[in-house]
Amino acid sequence: MRNLKTVLASLFITSLTLFTSCDPDDNGETIDIPEVLEYNNIQGFFETNGVQDQDFTLDAVTGGNIIGENGTIITFPANAFVDGSNNPVTGIVDVAIKEIFKPSEMILSNKPTNALSFSNQNTFLLSEGETEVRISQNGNTLQLANGINYQISVPSAGGLDYEMLPFAGTTSDAEGIVWDPTSDVGVTSSGMQYVTAPTSYIYDVFNTGWSNCDKFYNYPGAQTTNYINLSNSPNASETAIFLIFEENNLPAVVKFSTTYANGIQSYIDMLPEGLAVTYVAITVENNQQYLAMEDVTISDEEELTLNFEVKSTQEILDALSLLD
Repeated sequence: MRNLKTVLASLFITSLTLFTSCDPDDNGETIDIPEVLEYNNIQGFFETNGVQDQDFTLDAVTGGNIIGENGTIITFPANAFVDGSNNPVTGIVDVAIKEIFKPSEMILSNKPTNALSFSNQNTFLLSEGETEVRISQNGNTLQLANGINYQISVPSAGGLDYEMLPFAGTTSDAEGIVWDPTSDVGVTSSGMQYVTAPTSYIYDVFNTGWSNCDKFYNYPGAQTTNYINLSNSPNASETAIFLIFEENNLPAVVKFSTTYANGIQSYIDMLPEGLAVTYVAITVENNQQYLAMEDVTISDEEELTLNFEVKSTQEILDALSLLD
């Protein structure tokens, strides 16, 4: 009888859960209650649905390891932090981290793999993972002491690749983030160490904020520019466009942010002709969210018009998870 009560209780709770988004009308039939968004622009969408902080504490004097939910390991040396007046910090500090590995997480967090090359040219990356690290004490932001670095270890999906490099990210609402190869080197001559058990990359980080373990995408064939016509978008000025593909289990998520007469375009002559990709567009207008997704093969100087559909938050999350 005890087991039967447990089952009945579970069924009752499940029934309540299923009907929280419905209400009876005058005829006793259930009707859907519209989702009420907590935001009215695309930036609010990213902030609400993107990867959220994982919070830890650490003794500033002794240092130690922080281990993220998805396998990122961050190792801090002893006496690593200073305050805004460059004074050494003692006691317990707060460590907030974000781990991003999947295409869906990169889109939802507005953290694509756009980058600058060593010659400062626009390009993009194949990613082994993006990590943000923020340090504070009593609500005050802390920095690394002069000459101090910490190490990040990320699980490897693509295996040993001598072209892997550490990058540092600069964020903005429009571009999301742009990655620069770091000039600081500590672990090896390339700044990167590969470990086989478990398979992972370890690299040194010399500043708090965003860093990653990535490689430049190289394509020897013809490259072109694509254009996304936003005439069908319910809110063109609040529409985010991403191009997604994968190579050797590593995702590339490229955000378009350069405007042209009819919408938004890619970097000039940077898209490989013949490459199979998925375009994703998201926008917000009048308490509704819209999603457009289309699989295409990159063609020379092509202009595409995407079809937007009203979607709930869960529908968007489910659709993007298929990219992972």
